[in-house]
Amino acid sequence: MSTMADAPFQPTRRTWLAGAAATAFSAPALAQSGWPDRSIRVLVGYPAGGANDLVARSVAVGLSSRLSQSVVVENRAGAGGTLAADVAARAAPDGYNLFFISSAQVLAPSIRRNLSFDPVRDFTYIALGARSPYYLIAHPSLGVNSVAELVALAKSRPGRIQFASSGVGAGPHLTMSYFMNVAGIELDHVPYRGDADAIIDLAAGRVPLAFISIPASGPHVEAGTLRALAVSGAERVSVAPNVPTVAESGYPGFEMDAWWGLAGPAGLPASIVQRLATEIRPILDAPEYAARFAQQGIVPSKVGPEDFTRLVRADRVRFDNIVRDARIPVQD
Repeated sequence: MSTMADAPFQPTRRTWLAGAAATAFSAPALAQSGWPDRSIRVLVGYPAGGANDLVARSVAVGLSSRLSQSVVVENRAGAGGTLAADVAARAAPDGYNLFFISSAQVLAPSIRRNLSFDPVRDFTYIALGARSPYYLIAHPSLGVNSVAELVALAKSRPGRIQFASSGVGAGPHLTMSYFMNVAGIELDHVPYRGDADAIIDLAAGRVPLAFISIPASGPHVEAGTLRALAVSGAERVSVAPNVPTVAESGYPGFEMDAWWGLAGPAGLPASIVQRLATEIRPILDAPEYAARFAQQGIVPSKVGPEDFTRLVRADRVRFDNIVRDARIPVQD
């Protein structure tokens, strides 16, 4: 594999006009030069070993083979992935600097001030790699076995039942805020610094309720320490086929999950976008790709450039609305 010094990120300041010009004039030149003719870097905003990183590396391995070039994952962790997003947004739109973006970076402008990037304006979306819903879990001491029972209990004790999250404004917090709104209930938020801290108190029953990632809570659900009342995504997950979705539990249309996908800087030539989207599709369709992540509740996606772009735009609006309706404070 090539080293990280082969093709350094090249910070630039681009206007929309400059981006359009880059698209118009770069595509023919890049096609003639036989892109890719050197290694490609995929930036990931989280440490190695997390879901975003694992999905990105699986895609990178497949692309390396299909493009006959090294596709190197570079982890640049910090600030919930926004440090990597800033670097990726300012990189040269040449097809050699890509970014495995997550829904957390699309959420970031809804909960953080003074970000240096705009997820709608500053990226070109190529392919959605995977999605992962959350479990709605309850400690057995809460005495509920279904979403309906939880809602009934919460309505009888407004504001008195606590729920944990992996942090203020994080995906699980927004998911519970969204659920409280559609279910017409009020719960007391207890934020933690990540899933690992939250699951300790959840398993001990100190906080009895949460939406939380399947990898973090799955072992406790299997052991019976925690109960999975529902799945937050649009479909059930193969690791727990008997656990219904929130939508099936009386709230049609409810859908919230984490997602990860391949993007590049704004102005990435359409010829490169289409080539990458074409080469990624067989990787995502392969049975071994789905099998690799099934136990973690991660589901492959089949979303290409246009639909991925629409998803990002829709999520930006939806996240803003959830934050506003829940009165979640914007962080500095």
